[in-house]
Amino acid sequence: MKVFITGGSGFIGLPLVKRLLEQGHEVKVLDLQKLDVEHENLEFINKSILDKLSEDVKGSDIVYHFAAILGVDNSDNKPLETMKINLEGSVNVFKSVIEAGVKHVIYVSSSEVYGEPRELPIKEDSVKGPVSTYGVSKLAAEIYAKAYTREFGTDIRIVRFFNVYGPRQSNNFVIPIFINKALDNKPLEVFGNGSQTRCFTYVEDAVNGILTVVGKGKSGEVYNIGNNKPTTVLELAQIIKELTGSNSEIIKAGFGKETRLKEREIEYRIPDISKMKVLGWKPKTMVKEGIKKIFEFKKKKD
Repeated sequence: MKVFITGGSGFIGLPLVKRLLEQGHEVKVLDLQKLDVEHENLEFINKSILDKLSEDVKGSDIVYHFAAILGVDNSDNKPLETMKINLEGSVNVFKSVIEAGVKHVIYVSSSEVYGEPRELPIKEDSVKGPVSTYGVSKLAAEIYAKAYTREFGTDIRIVRFFNVYGPRQSNNFVIPIFINKALDNKPLEVFGNGSQTRCFTYVEDAVNGILTVVGKGKSGEVYNIGNNKPTTVLELAQIIKELTGSNSEIIKAGFGKETRLKEREIEYRIPDISKMKVLGWKPKTMVKEGIKKIFEFKKKKD
């Protein structure tokens, strides 16, 4: 199979690239950052998703679209750039795919599209109410994806990831923040009382999930990919402190302009993964085991 991946040097994209190469596929990666992988079946294209891409994707059997400006805080600091890359860039990818005659696309979205949920667990058709620029940009691109599927018959499947973590994740996400501080015996700061609930999804489970959607999913459908075992942020800090043997103090910080606005905090994020279970997928790595794997990776790297 000939595979095209935007953002293939990223945190989730790179493990997917490696998996596909292991399976014998020909892989083209479009990114602004070069991969630290070399393979005879791997081609790197140094381009933005805002560039003309129809000739690059031509002949591909499937396109995985990961490339985006990531992170709630990061995107809120660059709202116009975020909308340009995440929305305009995604529309450009979809149009390029249609022009090139590619029939299958996986659009990588996010649980941020739900905002504060009106029901738990969160179903794919639950009410959407993003509270961040990032969430708005991903939801807007989803709407375009669905429109292009209806209008042109292109099979665009959407996956919404829930709090993916693992080795190589950027240091501005909660798990690497806590791990790095714990290793330095610095305080671990949680906001409010730390009751914010997340379902942290190990990166290899995320990769398995997206490949399951490719193999068994349905055209135009949306799938939640997440761990359905909830962990509060306070519990996360305690787990990391325990596993590192750290002397870090866990402190509770109040909400405010200098820390984090209460209005922007999502209290609960628990996915309904029934649709993925029907396809035969479920998460295998729980939080403790996943954090241990990160430590092992860090030791090898050091």
